[in-house]
Amino acid sequence: MKYLILICVFFSTIVVKAQEILNLNNNTIIPAYNLDISWHKTTLLIFPAPIKSADRGDSYVLAEKVNEANNILKVKAGQKGFEQSNLQVVTSDGKIYSFTINYNENAASLPIDMGKQPPYAPITFRGISLNSKELESCGAKAAGSVPFLKGGRFQKHGMTFSLDGIYIKNDVLFFQLLLKNDTQIPYDASSLRFYVRDKKTVKRTAVQDKEVIPVYVQHTGSPESGKGEVIVVAFPKFTIAEKKFVTAELMEQGGDRNPIIRLDQKKLLKARQL
Repeated sequence: MKYLILICVFFSTIVVKAQEILNLNNNTIIPAYNLDISWHKTTLLIFPAPIKSADRGDSYVLAEKVNEANNILKVKAGQKGFEQSNLQVVTSDGKIYSFTINYNENAASLPIDMGKQPPYAPITFRGISLNSKELESCGAKAAGSVPFLKGGRFQKHGMTFSLDGIYIKNDVLFFQLLLKNDTQIPYDASSLRFYVRDKKTVKRTAVQDKEVIPVYVQHTGSPESGKGEVIVVAFPKFTIAEKKFVTAELMEQGGDRNPIIRLDQKKLLKARQL
């Protein structure tokens, strides 16, 4: 009898716990795009930002990034007449694209520009209050703002790299950078990284670098155009000590034009409300 009571209590607890499980709200689910693929044709998906990952539901959905362009995904059927599957793509600007994959022998072969498709659902980030849509909107506002900072500038090898403005929105900092190339050789950037460094270091000790990782990067224009390329970089808010500075390092792909600019505490504290 004692064991029977314990068993009843155990199962009643499971029922109560089960009742606490909430159903997914359909309004929070990211809608999926229908994508038809075939055995004979390759479909190209062009995304507005570099692809971080692409996860296939089944192995017969073949997906491969293009080496020469990190924002293009090649998709093809690895098996004829397969059952419906899916594909999830995450890009570097925090957007998630969901696809429902169907086999279609007569699938269209023209490239698909995902940047011109209907709006995506906003993505939230750990540690900040702005979602991906808000970051995009604030980034565009910062990019179009009138420059107000002076001093943080690199000018060499026909290149100009400058920090023109710092803005704050809630708990996010936005850096407004400008890159111009006045030479006839196009500039292709491979990476843009930020570090917090000591202004002075004691001899025989290693420089202690702390990398600051952006949550969002937005590019407008090109370095070779008259107005140059405006780069807006968003970070979770931070400050630095008087003896430190923030270093922005831009590396050229296949070249040695690697501009560097530095930002001290005084300039960082001049951030304006966005």
